[in-house]
Amino acid sequence: MKETIPTISEQQQERLRKIGAYLQQIRVAKGWTLPLMTRRTKIRMTLLNNIESGLLEQLPEPVYLQGLIRRYADSLGLDGVAIARNFPVEDLNHQWKLPTWRNFSFQLQLRPSHLYAVYLLVIVTTIQSLANVVRIPNTALDPELQSAPAVIEAPQQVIAPPAMPISPAALVNDSLSRANEGSITIDIATQDNAWMRIEVDGKTEFEGTLPKGSQKKWVVDESVKIRTGNAGAVIITIDNEPPHPLGETGAVEEFTYQALAEDEAGLIQRRSS
Repeated sequence: MKETIPTISEQQQERLRKIGAYLQQIRVAKGWTLPLMTRRTKIRMTLLNNIESGLLEQLPEPVYLQGLIRRYADSLGLDGVAIARNFPVEDLNHQWKLPTWRNFSFQLQLRPSHLYAVYLLVIVTTIQSLANVVRIPNTALDPELQSAPAVIEAPQQVIAPPAMPISPAALVNDSLSRANEGSITIDIATQDNAWMRIEVDGKTEFEGTLPKGSQKKWVVDESVKIRTGNAGAVIITIDNEPPHPLGETGAVEEFTYQALAEDEAGLIQRRSS
């Protein structure tokens, strides 16, 4: 007598009946109602009741139903993944199995003609591979590299660095220093009002009254002659020598200084009038 194998629907019905009864037993033991479980699981109370009653025809597809069982079991504090796994989604008795080599037996009989054909195929393949290897380097070269002319580097010329330009300021300073060789500087300062006439190198540079606090400066090449009506109020400085008044206050004095190139000394003459 042939054994009857239950169909997938019968397997699912039997498993659902056992799972639903178990979940109902746990819920009642905890004292929880279906409305409470509806709020906890976000599953309609009708679906929860059908799960506990094992009504497979009134429930959604097996894959979706398996997710509802897992969520319901989790809300009861159970292992929802393990319980949902007990509900079959596919037919356990008709699962596809990959064939193994043990199920097949081969009776391979090699003949000399077969071996000759294999040898010939190997030889042809080897010759073709060698031909490809030899041909590839000739065709793989970049045309630009093949046609590029050789570049001959021209000898580099050593260029001497340009001479540093001479600053105009340096030329001016050099000219002034040459112009000032043998010259002296006369500084005049007044401590009170004083009439004065000043001749530099034979030319009258100033004649008039210098007010108190005035300062004048001249560069003398040959000689300077100063005449003043208030000698004590006029302070004269020659180059870096200490400053000194031309005479007494209110006195009329004439001061002459002549530059000498030989010893860079001067001749000073005073004359009262």
